[in-house]
Amino acid sequence: MTIAELYEKLADKDFQDPGTGNLFWPTYMYLYKPEQEYAIRKEIENIKHRLKRPDNYIDVLLINIFDELLEYLKSESFGDSNLLDELLEMEKEEPETVSSLLTNKAGEDSFFAWLNRKVTDHLHLPNPNQDKRSYVFVTGFGEIFPYLRASKFISNFEKYTNGKFKVVVFYPGRVDQFCHL
Repeated sequence: MTIAELYEKLADKDFQDPGTGNLFWPTYMYLYKPEQEYAIRKEIENIKHRLKRPDNYIDVLLINIFDELLEYLKSESFGDSNLLDELLEMEKEEPETVSSLLTNKAGEDSFFAWLNRKVTDHLHLPNPNQDKRSYVFVTGFGEIFPYLRASKFISNFEKYTNGKFKVVVFYPGRVDQFCHL
């Protein structure tokens, strides 16, 4: 699927309903070649702005999963500092330990709950009177590898979608089994 076809799919009124989809939860992957990373980033911003136009207002939250992990680590207190600063200092002496700790932190339920709060705050969920159509675009899987894989993100974040929004994961590479856009 080309990026233009992706926009057409996302702009389709039938597809926008969070209750519709090809799977039990509304999460989709858009696969692209890693060498297209910078061009795809520009196109994602373009799609986001086109979907938000007043004629078909769709709220889009763009999340870079790696940047969010860094923000999460900054928000975690560690003595007089934050966890990110401590891990950066520790990495000089114990890089393998830090790599293991990052993998654990990226996979923690508290990280996914933290992401959910960010999405909820942005989309103002839950609001029973809300009839807004929303997408959450998730990028940065090339950056966060090997600490968090897209499949782990999808399986751990699915419980938070609750039929309120659809998640589109932009993934640089191939996947053998998943519902691709």
